[in-house]
Amino acid sequence: MTSSPAHKIEPKRGLGLFSSFALSFSIISVTTGLFANYGTGLQAAGPMFVWTWLIVGAGQALVAGVMAYLSRSIPLSGYAYQWTRQLAGKQIGWWAGWLMLVQFLSGMPAVCLALATTLSGYLGFALSSTQLALATVAVMLSIAVVNHLGVKVAARINDVSVIAEVVGTVAVGIALLWFALARHVHSVSFLFVHPHQPSGMPYFAAFVSASLMAAWTLTGFEGAANLAEETHLPERIVPIAILGAELVSVLVGFLVLVGFTLAMPSLDSTIAHPSPLFFIMSAYFPNWAIAGVMIMVAIAIYACALANLTAVARMVWAMARDRQLPGSRWLGALNRDSTPVNAIWISTAIAAAFTIWARLEAVITAVSVLAGYLTYALIAISALVGRNASVPTADGHSKPLVPRWLSTLAVLWLLIFVGFLTIPRSNWTSVKATAVSVAVGIAFFVWTRRTRRAPDTDSGAVEAAPILVESGVDK
Repeated sequence: MTSSPAHKIEPKRGLGLFSSFALSFSIISVTTGLFANYGTGLQAAGPMFVWTWLIVGAGQALVAGVMAYLSRSIPLSGYAYQWTRQLAGKQIGWWAGWLMLVQFLSGMPAVCLALATTLSGYLGFALSSTQLALATVAVMLSIAVVNHLGVKVAARINDVSVIAEVVGTVAVGIALLWFALARHVHSVSFLFVHPHQPSGMPYFAAFVSASLMAAWTLTGFEGAANLAEETHLPERIVPIAILGAELVSVLVGFLVLVGFTLAMPSLDSTIAHPSPLFFIMSAYFPNWAIAGVMIMVAIAIYACALANLTAVARMVWAMARDRQLPGSRWLGALNRDSTPVNAIWISTAIAAAFTIWARLEAVITAVSVLAGYLTYALIAISALVGRNASVPTADGHSKPLVPRWLSTLAVLWLLIFVGFLTIPRSNWTSVKATAVSVAVGIAFFVWTRRTRRAPDTDSGAVEAAPILVESGVDK
């Protein structure tokens, strides 16, 4: 636990283990990732792209492990900002918080756009990019209203979304896997082919490009940490929620991915279809069953968007509480229900503006992925070499807050993968957009340098302080 002073501005603690897990699970949302990007991955690298899920999942398990350790010792809202701030200093903390804001403010529109695209495609509406952008903004406004009503309302929807995710995607994916194996639609060797792509090293670039689906989906498992101050016993519950959400998502997501891929009637027809997962389902299920599945899918994607806004609003509020953003006093305000309503609505407005500017899902997703993985890298590096990465214990010795082997492997994974995301020329649009976000961050960093001061007793902010842990003993 931290030795920071108690907060004066403090939300109410009302979340338990299942709601904490549901929040992280909803932000990951296997359903959202598959329905948004399955066709892109299949087109880029063929059926073999399914193995990118396990590769990314293994790397992200390392990151989840680092965050589980940190959430146990630093259970504060604004996790990326708070963790790096206390491990490596205020400036690094500010940049971790800023990049995480960029990730969520671009990732949330991608989720809302996925919902608009999925439903319009299923209902047979051919919407223009402008119409899709307006539909996306409408979804954002609705989730802002729900978040305004309080975290308990959002938590109930997220709890329901876990059931929707299981029924709407996981059960269907497993059923399709059974159909595929029982009817011998394709052999397991089909998962190792890429007929429309070159062989050897030239295929490697396509394989890496196809990993964008897994890279975008398997993030957000740390979302439970952003509501640590609204969770009972967060130092115990949040680490379980982080690891549980990541591991469950990797395992069930891979089963679903394999099920859909082995069950596809025709590779060429599936690639050509605007909604490939719907095309695959339609070959096996009657229309009434597909309608029920699509309702469950819509609930799961909507809950993912809802959880994203819940998380980003808490990040804005946590940074504003410490006077780290322009208009911090206004952004850090809570209403009588302890909800950061100003942070919710400004986040919605910024995300809506980004949607109208970017419009294309590929651009929105790529910016979110790159900003998110850069933030993860800052967190892991801070846990490895930050000045407070090793902390004093009650017996007078010191120990790493995160095991060295774990943080080292996480850093290596993240640096390699960030390289994959930035080096290919096909990804330079997202790199440029992220660079613009960094430039805006520099402007804000300079603008707020006078207000980023040591917290005073009226602000309720938390001053960074050395982290104290007991030697092998939980509090």
